[in-house]
Amino acid sequence: MTDRLIRLMRIITLVQAKPGILARELAERCGTSERTIYRDMDALSAMHIPITHQGHGKGYRFIGDFALYPLDWTEEETSAFAALPSIMNQIKPILPAAFESAYEKVMAANHKRRADSAVTEQQEAVTSADKSAAAIRDQPPFLIPILMATLSQHTIQAEYVLSERRERKSGRIDPYWLVPWKHRFYLVGRSHSEGNIQIYPLSNFQQVEVLDDVFVKVHMHVQQELLDPYHEQHEQDQIQFKIRISPRMANMFRTEAFIPPMRMAESRDGSLIVELCVTNVVEFISWLSQYGAEAEIMEPVFYREMMKRNLRKWLALYK
Repeated sequence: MTDRLIRLMRIITLVQAKPGILARELAERCGTSERTIYRDMDALSAMHIPITHQGHGKGYRFIGDFALYPLDWTEEETSAFAALPSIMNQIKPILPAAFESAYEKVMAANHKRRADSAVTEQQEAVTSADKSAAAIRDQPPFLIPILMATLSQHTIQAEYVLSERRERKSGRIDPYWLVPWKHRFYLVGRSHSEGNIQIYPLSNFQQVEVLDDVFVKVHMHVQQELLDPYHEQHEQDQIQFKIRISPRMANMFRTEAFIPPMRMAESRDGSLIVELCVTNVVEFISWLSQYGAEAEIMEPVFYREMMKRNLRKWLALYK
């Protein structure tokens, strides 16, 4: 199969190089029989390669202006062809008169191809540089101060917006570390007002001030365990969750729902079974954690098992 494919490609090159070439010559140049050439021509026709037979004794040619660049024009062949001028005076007497001009045209086309390739590479480099510059311009405005506060372990005073509810909040945060996820940065930090570790999209910060207060990181490996599964998951636009809210927190959930639920049903014991689509899993899990044991992830199973692992880690700290 590979030999036939190579032969088909060579036939295309020969027909382009010599319009009107006969099947007999194609067979000689390809090292095969005329019968095989006829079968190859049928195969090329089936592949919609516009080669036509002009009639008895007139051979094959391309229809219209169809043309292909040399399919196997390697660097070695280019070097060999470029070396011809050094021996041109010796072989010129046995060459047709038009060979020199033909050679010049071929080399001119090759130089043009290389020049076009160089221009394309330069344009791609400029485009890449522009994208890098754009990425720097598009970075969150408070990335540097938050990063410096994280490294020096200084508390920050921040104003930020909760993504799904668009609620503006403010408070002190101990910035533990920055996490890149899905082309965005997230800050993992301890909220002074909530008293627990939360995850904040960096793009949601409206104002940040680095304070003189120094903090000490706690429960670091537990939070890392929470984050790791997100890096292993494929990126998705939305993930459907099914959760259960205890009767004691049902009213609070109705008034402070993180995302408008798709479906919500009340069980006989007063608990809520809620189905909702989540676009930001990290932030959703962080928000749901405030309910503690009053909220249970029922589906997807992956995130339910993840929460089980996290709880076992927490319990292990206090044994």
